Amino acid sequence: MHLGTYPMEKIKRVDRPTTLITDAVQRVPKRANFFIRGDFGDFGEKHRFERTRFIRKAPLGDAMRDLHQQHIPLHKGEPAPHVAPLTDDPAEMAKHIKSVCYFLDADIVGICEMPEYAWYSHQLDGTAIEPKHKYAIVIVIDQGWDTLEGSSGDDWISGCESYRAYLKGSTIAVTAANYIRRLGYPAQAHTNADGDVLQIPLILLAGLGEMSRIGELVLNPFLGPRFKTAVITTDLPLEVDKPIDFGLQDFCAKCQKCARECPVQAIPHGEKVLYNGYEIWKPDVGRCVGYRVKNPGGSACGRCMKMCPFNKEGIMVHRIALWAAIKWPFTRRLLVWLDDVLEYGRRNPIKKWWLDIETVDGRVVKAQRINARDLSVGKKIPTDNAGLAIYPPAVLPKPDERGPVPIDRAQGQRAREQAERDLAALKKGANTRP
Repeated sequence: MHLGTYPMEKIKRVDRPTTLITDAVQRVPKRANFFIRGDFGDFGEKHRFERTRFIRKAPLGDAMRDLHQQHIPLHKGEPAPHVAPLTDDPAEMAKHIKSVCYFLDADIVGICEMPEYAWYSHQLDGTAIEPKHKYAIVIVIDQGWDTLEGSSGDDWISGCESYRAYLKGSTIAVTAANYIRRLGYPAQAHTNADGDVLQIPLILLAGLGEMSRIGELVLNPFLGPRFKTAVITTDLPLEVDKPIDFGLQDFCAKCQKCARECPVQAIPHGEKVLYNGYEIWKPDVGRCVGYRVKNPGGSACGRCMKMCPFNKEGIMVHRIALWAAIKWPFTRRLLVWLDDVLEYGRRNPIKKWWLDIETVDGRVVKAQRINARDLSVGKKIPTDNAGLAIYPPAVLPKPDERGPVPIDRAQGQRAREQAERDLAALKKGANTRP
């Protein structure tokens, strides 16, 4: 039961993530989150208005969001005063907790030690966040192959796909955290609705995937990028999982499909950079968030997930291609080419079941615009990261910054150029943390 549906135990485990993480990682406040920045007017008033409705404008997304918000008071609680009679073996306890999450319908579960740098530094009101738990339990929820196959990735079901996974993951996290507290150990759930941790490094450290070209997104070998996560932090003694290596760094270096198909060209075509201590393909988050919030022909955006060659149904032919990509690096360029030849990423009209409707001024109406993208095979694409902007911690809003902190794209483009130079210098000898 603790192994789950997907054979993650067959994927190679390594001592360190395939993404270089240096000792220079800085904790950031919640105020620096780019979606939160929109709430404070950092992108302007139109963006601030659309931020209030970019999920809610799809009635189904609004319905799920209302329920999701009800979970916030359940994230925390006091543990029972007496510790339950449990096993003293952290490995057995980890198997039990994973089994609990799978029983509650998680798709994949991983456990890691909780690094200090994965905690936000401050709450939105400026209050400092003190790291307090030793372990993180990371819960993965598949967003669903069938619906995404029928979608363009940025139409009126896109935000609902995300919120379905967020809601399901939140339900599992708050339930399992409550259970752990009843066993006498502290536990806190962290979800899309509210949380004190950065989930991306935890997904990586818990052995659930590798960092991808999409940038601030971990890619799983069986689900690709088609998932959302929820996290539980706790002091319950647990055996941790090791990071994984399934050849994704080389695969993403050879594949630019997500970058080619991004509606606003926010994903880098060129090499990695050094950003806040991480060696990653850093996306232009300003462009990405701007489109997801203001998308006029849909709700949010997940087109990169739709386009990724690892986003597959999981039938036998897909598993054969997956194992070829993992075991034989020389096949990767061929598999990228085949992905386009076989037209993976096109919309399948048979799978479209949703209504193209939106809420405007409190009334549900027919959507005036509907994104209907397919593939852009043959599109001329750049070979570098020119024009992309990144925003290092030094220029992010301070924890107690209440007024707008406007986005400076010119400064961000200079920061990207510097980040490229920083990585080149680091390659001569880096100090890394596990």
